[in-house]
Amino acid sequence: MNPPTVRLRLLDTGYCTASASHVLRGAPNQQITCHALVALIEHPICGPVLWDTGYAPRIFEALHPWPFLLYQYATPLHLDPDLAAVSQIHALGIDPAAITYVIVSHFHLDHIAGLADFPQAAIIAAADAIEHVIGVDGFAALRRGFVPALMPADFTRRVQPIYRFDGPEVAPFGRSHDLFGDGSLVLVQLPGHARGQIGLLAHTASGPVLLAADGAWQSRSIREQRGPGAPGYLIADNPRELDATLAKLHQFAQAHPEVTILPTHCPESYALVGRTM
Repeated sequence: MNPPTVRLRLLDTGYCTASASHVLRGAPNQQITCHALVALIEHPICGPVLWDTGYAPRIFEALHPWPFLLYQYATPLHLDPDLAAVSQIHALGIDPAAITYVIVSHFHLDHIAGLADFPQAAIIAAADAIEHVIGVDGFAALRRGFVPALMPADFTRRVQPIYRFDGPEVAPFGRSHDLFGDGSLVLVQLPGHARGQIGLLAHTASGPVLLAADGAWQSRSIREQRGPGAPGYLIADNPRELDATLAKLHQFAQAHPEVTILPTHCPESYALVGRTM
């Protein structure tokens, strides 16, 4: 039986600037924009689901205390309040309170700044990703790309951790987790960049889409098997696993050319913003 199809729409929540040489090994030392994309997914039975929450205006207040203000110096932010996921979803005619689930790929601040805007939603994340950030603060949190002030006060009540990936094999990523048990939204493990990072294989009306989070920062990285520059490895949770995940993404792309792979910060993904899949 074929899985039901979902509708998927990419939203841009703002961007930071960074050196191309940091994002892609061997690229020129010039400033580029890295947009933080999220995906609004409409399931025919379970309703609207959000993949990550991207940036939100509250991030400036959250980054004000030491040592988190260092983040803005490293990657300056350019945000528009109207681009917050909650604002865009409302503008699309969807009540943000109708969002049933927010899936968190990993807990870096550019993926969770809007999390508090969806207080009705259950939060889905890998258990090891949650355990890696809960209770940390200061430089330990900063080293993990995590800002505690961005977490909703009722996070522990609403979160639904994924403890096991024991669903069907999705080669070469290993066993999967079928979110709704119908094959429409299947989570896979993409470790390395961040502890417990996950990707989402969505069966859309336009064909299968793999939301790859920060498994790679650019599609070019997947095609050429070129990881980030040295700073990208310095901030990685596990550089060896980062390279292994990149190799798996390359293998998957080669084996499944019908799947559109969308890294969160890739300019090729950004070109699809606003298009419904």
